[in-house]
Amino acid sequence: MTVKRLPLWAKIVTGAALSLIVAIAIAVGLAPTIVRHVIEGDGSAKLHRRIIIHGAVGIDWSLDPRLTLNRVTVANPAWAQGPMVTMRQLRVRIALLPLLHGRVVLPSLVLRRPVIRLDRPSPTRANWVFVAPKPRMPRSKLRAAPRIGRLVVTHGHITVHDVPAATDLVLGIRSVKPSTRLLLSGHGRYKGSPFVLKGALGSPTLAESDRSPYPVRIAIHIGRFLARITGTLVAPMALKHVDLHVLLKGAGLGRVHKATSLPLPQTGPFQISGRLTRHGKIWDLAHFHGLVGKSDLEGAISVRPGHPMFMRANLTSRLLNFKDLAGFVQAKPKKVEGHVKVVPHAQSAQKVLPAKPYKRSRLMKVDANVVYRAEHVYASHMRIQDLYAHLILRHGVVRLAPLNFGVADGLVAAHYTMNVSQPIYRTQLQAIARGVHLRLLFPKIKFQSAGTGRIGGRLQLSASGNSIAAMSAHATGHLGLALANGSVNNLYVALAQLHIGNAALDWLSGMRQERIPCAVIRLGARNGLVKTRTFLIATPSANIIGRGTINMRRQTLHLTVLTKPKHITIISARGPLHVGGTFQKPVFSVSRKSLLERAGAAIALGALLTPAAALLPLIDTAPGHKVDCPALLNNAGPKAHAEALKGAAQRARGH
Repeated sequence: MTVKRLPLWAKIVTGAALSLIVAIAIAVGLAPTIVRHVIEGDGSAKLHRRIIIHGAVGIDWSLDPRLTLNRVTVANPAWAQGPMVTMRQLRVRIALLPLLHGRVVLPSLVLRRPVIRLDRPSPTRANWVFVAPKPRMPRSKLRAAPRIGRLVVTHGHITVHDVPAATDLVLGIRSVKPSTRLLLSGHGRYKGSPFVLKGALGSPTLAESDRSPYPVRIAIHIGRFLARITGTLVAPMALKHVDLHVLLKGAGLGRVHKATSLPLPQTGPFQISGRLTRHGKIWDLAHFHGLVGKSDLEGAISVRPGHPMFMRANLTSRLLNFKDLAGFVQAKPKKVEGHVKVVPHAQSAQKVLPAKPYKRSRLMKVDANVVYRAEHVYASHMRIQDLYAHLILRHGVVRLAPLNFGVADGLVAAHYTMNVSQPIYRTQLQAIARGVHLRLLFPKIKFQSAGTGRIGGRLQLSASGNSIAAMSAHATGHLGLALANGSVNNLYVALAQLHIGNAALDWLSGMRQERIPCAVIRLGARNGLVKTRTFLIATPSANIIGRGTINMRRQTLHLTVLTKPKHITIISARGPLHVGGTFQKPVFSVSRKSLLERAGAAIALGALLTPAAALLPLIDTAPGHKVDCPALLNNAGPKAHAEALKGAAQRARGH
């Protein structure tokens, strides 16, 4: 039998084929070992954390090979105990062709019993901060986040222990068949408040299209704050496009500050809903509406995260209850018999000005540009209309420019600045009031039908301090007020409504029928000590004049008011009215002695009446009610004051 030899070319082909088969077999056999070495060696070096695959490594070869890793752990830093990540199994399918174009596409990713422990025992230590050596080579093109086609998680757990943030959370995540939706749950404490999370995420199909919607439904409770979020995400791994409906509800906007770091004050209960979107780095809450306390609120807010964060807002209220702004003046809302009462953080029982410092940290973390309009403002017994405020916050400098509103048929325009960029804050305030009608200013007081009067004024102050009490104690500036077409009786009624004291009411009782054609008050302040420059209430029969000081630091009063009669009447013998005590408990008393000693003070007061004439145009009296205030001021000059007071003192000695 003759054996036919293979030709040489056939031997070569056969040998090459056998060699290739053996090489492929060896490569396939060695592949798991190579993968283990790459992950445990190179992966650990890049993360600067030890990665260990305790179980088997499997590879199913195809154009989209599937890699299976069993019992994987990622170590914690040396200062932390136990592993940071443990996982019973990780199974991932990798698309090879996109890798040639610098893209990572994972058609499927399955995580079985993953446990992640996040730990931050101090502000300088956090196990989720990976310290890796500097790369020796330039970054590759693999920069984009992986595109995940199908994500499945079974019995996933995440624990968060953040000591500086007073946060301890246990979060759960698991897939639900057949849609492989992800269910979320969580409980614990977030920044010291009870935390509960429930929600569901739709199954992502990002490997098919970057524009595939990813449904979201989440409810988060943080203490008494609730956030409900429903809608869709596009490219959720990168949060490229967000379209969500958001409902926010809680005991006060201060709760939102805890969750978002936005510089929001504490308010009454609120509920707001709107559409939350994201385009690029900008988050927009558009077309939102709701209630804050008893005030309605609607508009739009945009936020750009960063250092500092930037917020832009355009807000509108049809009705604003001034009590809902208590947090802006560092007072806290307090419920009293079903109503909200503003309780200032005062220094002591004898001091009423709020002493709680403004929180500088909140204002330094954000820049803002906010426009706010309110059609009607309810402030105690007053009614304010057409409020317009433009707030600009930049690098710790707050500007309200302008702050305009209508009140009692008059107008008020103000500019306010507060600089908190330094340890001691500095503030400036300029304001002007024109044509304010007293009857409308206090609508619940039963004035007479005539002679209610109009007032106008100017205010300019600068101060330093970190609270309203501290600012007042260091205030410097001046205040001027002018009134026309008033009456003593209406002044009497107003004081009675304010529970001003029987001594003051008795002192005015003999003059209740007098008109007040003109009145001017000018005060000057320096380092918290306010002194009267002009105090004149002109009536047909007498001029009421006064002098004294108001100590804003001690919050005490030391004022004297007396009459300068134009004729000899029963009021000629009326002694001066003293106003003393504190802001909390003013004390009123009447004295019939030492009138002559006060004549010199009245002369000095009269010498300062001329600058008060600059206030008269601000009164803006109604047509047909012109008042010759300049003539009245001239008649109340120094000589008239001295002569009248001397005569009044002599008559007082005779009684």
